[in-house]
Amino acid sequence: MKYHYSVIIIIACFLMSVLMTGCDISRKKEEEPEQGSIVLYYLNAEEDGFEKAYYKLDNPDDPVLASYEVTYHLSDAESSSKDQYKSSIYDGVIVNSIVINEGVETIDFGAGYRQLSPVKEILCRAAVVNSLIQIEGVDSVRFTINGDSLLGTDGSAIGDMNEKTFLLEGDSDQLYDDSRTVTLYYSNEKGDGLIEYETTLDTQDNIPLETRVLEALKEVPEGVECLSPLPEGVKINQTQIHNNVCYVDLSQEIENILPGVEDKVTVYAMVNSVISIGSASSVQFTVNGKKMKNLHDFDSFHLLMTCDYSLSGKKETKTSEQSDENEQEETNISVIENEE
Repeated sequence: MKYHYSVIIIIACFLMSVLMTGCDISRKKEEEPEQGSIVLYYLNAEEDGFEKAYYKLDNPDDPVLASYEVTYHLSDAESSSKDQYKSSIYDGVIVNSIVINEGVETIDFGAGYRQLSPVKEILCRAAVVNSLIQIEGVDSVRFTINGDSLLGTDGSAIGDMNEKTFLLEGDSDQLYDDSRTVTLYYSNEKGDGLIEYETTLDTQDNIPLETRVLEALKEVPEGVECLSPLPEGVKINQTQIHNNVCYVDLSQEIENILPGVEDKVTVYAMVNSVISIGSASSVQFTVNGKKMKNLHDFDSFHLLMTCDYSLSGKKETKTSEQSDENEQEETNISVIENEE
């Protein structure tokens, strides 16, 4: 069965419904859900995870109208309690239309969706899909942008998504393990190679392990003759896993000169350390959300990189596939997209 309505008529009907029922976003924060309620996924105040809120649909028997209700509330910033949760459909992202055909819901966004940063895009997509999939009659969700399919980092269309597509904070221990034995890579004292250091890291305050690993590289472990491979003051803004790639956003201090340490050592200390976790097979860097082609003498800092074990004296060497064909779009902090 196909549901397809005029956007103007649907929105008008929905707004009338809201006015007649006196719908108030604040009532979603109930401790106990009303019968027939669904869970809406907002962003938390830090915008690095989700805040769940119960909501009872005004149009539970019409999946299209119900979907417009959900997207309306997820983008309603003015009514949100900003100290607790924020809109997960960001300002500037417009819903053009919603169509449901045989359980598959296609939500078409305006061009503003393309302006989302990698982190914001995955958070928005996870929040919208996990909210909509609870509506009766919606089995899966797909995104389009002005009629064009949403593309993944590999350039292929992202198809139908459901509740199994994403692992959300609190839904899986895979997001933030209590501890993990990892191999960190520090600079040797000459600054021209890497030294392996195995240690156990505990996650703290829902910080992804990838972030913890990079933060650990700032401090030299006691009793180890090595140097920190990172410039002083560099911050790890964000890390996220998507399609087996770890996207790392660094602060601009990464561009500071680190005397005595070669640029390739700095880069592969981060790459090798992150990949040692096992959650990603390659790493891509951005600096304050933007790709940077070179890091001083290191070319192609913006491309996907895999481990280089030769810097630590190993015979096995796996170098990065640094070609323009591998360049990907900028795209969990508290969200991991499953590959199933």
